[in-house]
Amino acid sequence: MEFKIYNPQEEGFLKEIDWNYEELKTEIQKKANDYMNLVYTADQIKDAKKDRANLRKFVTALENKRKEIKRQVMQPYTSFEEQEKELIGIVDQAIGNIDIQIKGYEEATRQEKLEKIKGIYSKTIGDLDRTIPFEKIYKDSWLNVSTTLKSITTEIAEIRDKVDSDLKVINADTSPYVFEMKEEYLKAFDLNAAMMKKQKLEETAKKKALFEEEQKQKEEQRQQQLKKEAQKVASAGESKEASEMPKEPAEVPKPKRTEERTVAITFRCVVKEHNFDEANAKISILKKTCEEFEIISQEEL
Repeated sequence: MEFKIYNPQEEGFLKEIDWNYEELKTEIQKKANDYMNLVYTADQIKDAKKDRANLRKFVTALENKRKEIKRQVMQPYTSFEEQEKELIGIVDQAIGNIDIQIKGYEEATRQEKLEKIKGIYSKTIGDLDRTIPFEKIYKDSWLNVSTTLKSITTEIAEIRDKVDSDLKVINADTSPYVFEMKEEYLKAFDLNAAMMKKQKLEETAKKKALFEEEQKQKEEQRQQQLKKEAQKVASAGESKEASEMPKEPAEVPKPKRTEERTVAITFRCVVKEHNFDEANAKISILKKTCEEFEIISQEEL
């Protein structure tokens, strides 16, 4: 099939449009210069609008002529273009039919190769199939015609050997984070990533231990302070010698009973730390008022 143009011949194609370009340009430039140097007064605004309208009409006339010439020049091309596209459409139908068959064959070939690759994987990977699933190592490039089954077999074997060796290194580690290391490693079979995971976990554990030790010391200090405050409340109103005596109260001789009624009152008092001083004062009053006074027990809530 050969493409031929009968009319016009190459020398018959329109080379240029011959018109009075230079003549019009000279006249238009002169008129434009006159208008460029013209200054309208307030009384001449009506004339200015008329001049503007005339110039716009001239521009419209030029544009209309250009469009008419373009339509005339393009008319044979437009007809030719439609015919050419019709031929392209006919050829594209034939191409589409061939393309479907080629793609069908290529897809069948790819599926056939994929099944062979899966067989190679099963044979090569052995009992590591759960650790190294096929989907984890599969590459689309394996289905390319240029990639041989031999090279794929070698690549799978190298992956198997590397993973087996890396897991032995991880299992031999004495760290308490072996599980986390394996978990990280199996994401991308990256031993460095597993070691980094271990390092981060160890650093976190150290920071946690330091924090807990600091909290423990702070709590011990707080308990000691509370104990001191409680002792301060308990010893309120007592002499220095009495406050330094053992917790077991000394035997106090019972006063002689009189015929006046005597009442024993037992009560429980819970005091907030900020009220310790006030509680001390109240206890001092009770000690002075009571015939006998004894603190039965004292505990921190």
